Amino acid sequence: MHSHYISHVGAVRKNNEDAVYCDDKAGVYAVADGIGGSQAGEVASAMVVQVIADKLGNQTDGEPLILLREAYYEANDLLFNAGKQRALDGMGTTLTTVMVRGDKIYLVHVGDSRAYLINKQGICQLSTDHTLVNELVKDGRITQAEAEKHPRRNIITRSLGADLLVEVDEREVNWQKEDYLLLCSDGLYSMVEDREIQEITLNSDDLQSALELMVKIAIDRGGYDNISVILVPHQ
Repeated sequence: MHSHYISHVGAVRKNNEDAVYCDDKAGVYAVADGIGGSQAGEVASAMVVQVIADKLGNQTDGEPLILLREAYYEANDLLFNAGKQRALDGMGTTLTTVMVRGDKIYLVHVGDSRAYLINKQGICQLSTDHTLVNELVKDGRITQAEAEKHPRRNIITRSLGADLLVEVDEREVNWQKEDYLLLCSDGLYSMVEDREIQEITLNSDDLQSALELMVKIAIDRGGYDNISVILVPHQ
């Protein structure tokens, strides 16, 4: 596999609190979007990505979901304890990580960074947003269209580092030739629609250029948040 990625500060923020990890040899990919005052968000996302690298880099043995889950628990412990420092108070991060083994994608996820499966048939969100508005949609209190414009749409309900124990989502998905795996922070999908992401991915001969176009569109539409995206073609 040969992945492509971009992590961009966006058009408004001074710091990039996102972090990405790509390891084609191990088939491990991650996007983290940090939370917290001052530079705590940057610290949080960098710390969890380093845990992923240390625990899963070049890891070829073991059950993928177990390995991923253990890495998340270790990252959560690290952040929770680090967050007791005054300078890092309120520190946390989203984390969406996949391990690819052959024709299987193994996903573990906390927060609102997303994983998608893209092909000619459509674009499917593999992760579930842990956000207030998504809870309201599931409860039938607002529509999906209302959620996209809701003033509190950026409030997440689950993150690494917030509590002593963390609940993670996990999923196993099949993928095949001509499929693409895409991971991104909310700075991308809040500005670029899913169908646009699909069309750009499928209609580009150069995947790095495809990512650059997605980021450009997000920035042209405001670029209010950091923008990170990883694209992995099935090979």
